[in-house]
Amino acid sequence: MPRKANKLLDDFKQKVRSKELVRCKMEELLVSQNIKETDILFIYDGLFLNLFTDFEKFIEDLFFGLIKGSIYIEGKSISSIRKVKISPQEEIELVVLSGKDYLDWLPYDHTKKRAEIFLNDGYPFTKLNENQIRVMGEYHKIRNAIAHKSLKAQKQFMKIIQNRPLLPTEKNPSGYLRSKGSGEMTQYEIAARELVKIANDLCKV
Repeated sequence: MPRKANKLLDDFKQKVRSKELVRCKMEELLVSQNIKETDILFIYDGLFLNLFTDFEKFIEDLFFGLIKGSIYIEGKSISSIRKVKISPQEEIELVVLSGKDYLDWLPYDHTKKRAEIFLNDGYPFTKLNENQIRVMGEYHKIRNAIAHKSLKAQKQFMKIIQNRPLLPTEKNPSGYLRSKGSGEMTQYEIAARELVKIANDLCKV
């Protein structure tokens, strides 16, 4: 029985909420001096990597779910979204992988091009606006700066923050994610909110 894309969205939101509980608990431990500031910076790195991995998994599950017909978007029929029907279903991932060991979903152009092959008009992956795609691109670069530590990744991160009023201790991925953005929210909280909004838009007609 196919399930609504909203169920995938709910699962992703729950994971985001769980990480937010951890973040708040760690901030409380810092205030009570039970952990050091260096400790909490590691926490922000880990939380963001986990958040971004969950987001990529959401995209992958939505993509394959739509192709398999195991996921549908309310208000849209499976047949109106799926361009081709691959049979047997066990071969779907092999066909999409096309000999690769895994798929890159970001940069987002990878997802759009793939969606245009297998889904009518690439829907729903082609409905995101340029600002949403830019935001995902920035978060992908921050993810790379945390995960790879390469010179290229660090330069891409510095380009993102170059015009932002940050303290010296905030000019690195973990410090930046913990820094305050609009409305006194941390950049991590803003990232989580924006990724949830993008996921929400992908699940709606």
